[in-house]
Amino acid sequence: MIILLILLLGILVVFYVVVPVVIRSIIAKAQLDFRSVNIEQIENDRFHLRAQLELSDTGALPATILSPLIINVDNVGIVVHNEPISITGDTTGPTIIPINSSFIVSDMKAFRNFSRSLIFEPNVIWHLKAEVTIQPISHHMLAYAKIPFNKEVTLDALNRLPNVSINSLSLRRSDAYRVLADLIIKIPNPSIFSIDLGQLHFSLQYNNWSIGYVESTSDIITIHPGENAIEFFGELQSVSSESYNALSTVIQNFLTGKISKIEALAGPNATSYPLLTAGIIGLSLNVHMPPFNEQVIASLIFNSMSLIPSRNKKKVMLSALITIKINSPLGKKSPLHIQMMNMNVVLLYENDSVGMLNISQASVKQLNAITYKSKFNNKYLSLTDTGAAYEKFARNFISANKTHPINFRIVGTASIVGSFALGPLNIEGILVENNVFLVGLDGLKNVHVDAISVDGEQEAALRLSIKATINNPGITEVQLRNFSLYMAEEENNTILGHVPIDILVIRPGTNSVTLNGLLAPSRERDLPVISKFFSAYLNGRTQSVTLFYSKSSVENRTAMDLTISGLSMKADLHGIETKLIRQVNVLNFGIEFDSVHVDKVYVTGRLSVLFELPYNIHMTFKALRTSINFTMRFNNEPSMSEMILRDLSVEHNQTTNELFISFNKQELIILNDKLFKKFAANLVLTSIVSVTIEGLAAAVAKVRIGNITLSNIPINDTLHLVGYNQFDNGLLNIDNIDLIGAISSNTLALQVRTHIINPSVVNILNGGRLSLDLCDIINGISLGSINIDLFYLQPQDNITVLDAKGTFNITQQNAVIAREFISHMISGIDSQVELRGRLKDNSVGTSIPLLSLAIADLRIHTRVPGLSGQRTLVSEIILKRLTGAEICGIPLGLVKTLLTCIRIINPFSTSLVILNMNVRADFGPIVDEDIQVGIVNYNTPLTIDSHQELITPYFTVKLSAKLSTMVALLGPLLAGNARLSLSGIIDVSIGGDFVLTELPLTILNVAINQEHSR
Repeated sequence: MIILLILLLGILVVFYVVVPVVIRSIIAKAQLDFRSVNIEQIENDRFHLRAQLELSDTGALPATILSPLIINVDNVGIVVHNEPISITGDTTGPTIIPINSSFIVSDMKAFRNFSRSLIFEPNVIWHLKAEVTIQPISHHMLAYAKIPFNKEVTLDALNRLPNVSINSLSLRRSDAYRVLADLIIKIPNPSIFSIDLGQLHFSLQYNNWSIGYVESTSDIITIHPGENAIEFFGELQSVSSESYNALSTVIQNFLTGKISKIEALAGPNATSYPLLTAGIIGLSLNVHMPPFNEQVIASLIFNSMSLIPSRNKKKVMLSALITIKINSPLGKKSPLHIQMMNMNVVLLYENDSVGMLNISQASVKQLNAITYKSKFNNKYLSLTDTGAAYEKFARNFISANKTHPINFRIVGTASIVGSFALGPLNIEGILVENNVFLVGLDGLKNVHVDAISVDGEQEAALRLSIKATINNPGITEVQLRNFSLYMAEEENNTILGHVPIDILVIRPGTNSVTLNGLLAPSRERDLPVISKFFSAYLNGRTQSVTLFYSKSSVENRTAMDLTISGLSMKADLHGIETKLIRQVNVLNFGIEFDSVHVDKVYVTGRLSVLFELPYNIHMTFKALRTSINFTMRFNNEPSMSEMILRDLSVEHNQTTNELFISFNKQELIILNDKLFKKFAANLVLTSIVSVTIEGLAAAVAKVRIGNITLSNIPINDTLHLVGYNQFDNGLLNIDNIDLIGAISSNTLALQVRTHIINPSVVNILNGGRLSLDLCDIINGISLGSINIDLFYLQPQDNITVLDAKGTFNITQQNAVIAREFISHMISGIDSQVELRGRLKDNSVGTSIPLLSLAIADLRIHTRVPGLSGQRTLVSEIILKRLTGAEICGIPLGLVKTLLTCIRIINPFSTSLVILNMNVRADFGPIVDEDIQVGIVNYNTPLTIDSHQELITPYFTVKLSAKLSTMVALLGPLLAGNARLSLSGIIDVSIGGDFVLTELPLTILNVAINQEHSR
């Protein structure tokens, strides 16, 4: 029992003495800290506290702190925790005690000190007091009350909220009268406190001058541990001139990229929670107001520009109209009213300095809230160093186009004078850093030569006038002065001449310019290139020419030299649509067929070519030599022939512009035999023939710059040539047919002399052998043939005398006509005949195949003259001298016969024998039986050698005349001027074998004389 009592007493001692001591010791040694503290739901005398307490070093004894736990915080107020707190007895981990309780302020003064320490000090010490009830081990154990729980906790405070900064700032909600600010302030909270501050309000100061205020956009602002981004809005204001000056400085710094040190000061209304007002009042936040985060000058757009480089300095005079886009920091409703602007900038191209540009007092006109126009005139861009960067810029500017504009930067500062919502504005040092895009001259590719002319000579050059259209796709007017461009052709880049220019103004859009230059080779060996160029132009061909500037070799180059160092203009020069050879006249065209190769044709002739330079070419021009290659077409058929005339001398009549070209025995190349035959046929058979010639010519001409060769000059003309028209209308006449012998009893050999008048410029130098069928013109019956061994024709209007051989045939078919032909001939009567090219055997009478078609259809109408004049067969009748008795007896009819002889002439080249003669003589020049005189029958052969005459023996004429006829005859007979006409028949032998019997004979108007008058 005693043992039990002792044991019980021991147990009681343990539970009531030892355990409380242990518990008190554990609680006293335990460490208390805060993981987080949230102060929220603030009212006038209280707030809600949410916190996490961390209880550590509680030992290995598990226990429970029974609720409620009432904690006195620094005698400011109490916090009640109504949940039991379990201590696990785990020595390695703390016990987390969540607090979610209302905090009732019991001492306002103490709380004010508490809150100011929290805000202004780097840390605060909280004294926590409580008496707790602890139940160790388990809920079956005794609970021990009034265990002291007193702890001192040091916590990081807000420390005046250092390092406050502005995350973003915008003034864009400003209007015409207010500058409104929207900003996000970054507030780092170095403590574990999350504090509801309500709506915050700070006044703003700069250099101790008020410049406005800001307040939070939210009514409940909570500052959490770490960084806090809080949205504020406010207004920048000035309350005095000093305040305005301070504000102006802030605005200038804002616009010019500078930071302004702003003080945000907490006043009596710093928070909407009166409980916290005393704690926060006087808080001063030093904030760096960041500059405007965009470029004030957002863009520079050049609407127009003028660029005039200096001829003697490294300066370029610029004028421009610029559209300026302003990123107004005050927004669209509160634009900056800018009246004037100054700029001090550097032009950078590919990061190299081009030059310095100072623009002062440039007027500014506002178009809308963000758009302004400014104009400056005659400001100098001073080039940097040697001007190499400008030279590169200028070269690429000339090349720049709409697809690939030139991009350069303008970097520097600007100042503006104007006003804004709060008053005057005078800002200096605004950053300018803008990319500018310019459309340049597009490489001067769009240059069109409208007209070109040669306006005479100047020394050893030709004056050249070029009217051109230059299109400038950009907005820049470029003025270039006192320079010279070389002109080169594209193929070999050979320099053709140069163009001195006093001033060249290339305005935006289309420019019509006139350039006056000199066409002259720089080297004599370049003359052929100029010749080719000139020829192509005159032939209507399009050529590319380049006008370019040759870099100056002067070391200290001026702005002008640098500007045009890469200047090059390329243009298509369209050739002139003209006809240089306006007319071709054939003065003489002598055709010669080769005597061996009869299909080969040569021509000797003379041409007149009317060569006129076009209306726009005025220069001294004398053709020296020429070459011509042309084809000939007939009746719109394909080409029949070609002629190549090489390097012929030219007679140039510079008054009439005629070129006279003579050539000798040049081959006429037959391209189409059939067509040439048609041409020849038309030439021979018709009165006119049209031939088209087409080809090219070249001419060596002497001009001021030297001898040039114009090549590929088109020739195209239609020549209307007078044709032979079958030698009609008396163009071919047979002067004489001479009988030279008898080939047989039916055939005579003839010698025929003809003369031909050539009506055409086409003459024949060698037409080969020509055979013609001699036909009766009425019946077309062949009488023989005429053979010309070498047919030729003298030039136009000259007489060609041809001696031909031939035959005269008497056949069964033509006997009557042939006898009549001989009868007419010896009777002195002309015979109309037709000379046919197609012979009796149907062959064609030419040895030249190319003339076969012409000769086949040839029918020449002409006449064969009868014997007359000195070739008359009977030239005189000689009457034996009359006696007186006969004279007296004749009127009385007493005389019946008279003795008479005749003078016979043989005009032929063969012997002539008159075998028999039965002839009547009539008084007078014609045959008239009514006035017949007498009849002669003479049967003695009379032989007359060739070209001899014979006076026959006297023979008796039986008078058969009427008495009146004899009386009429007697007077003229005695006077010696009587005439008789003979008619009758004779038998004749020609050449011995050719005999014609009873051949009619009529010889008119034969002189009769008495013997004494012989």
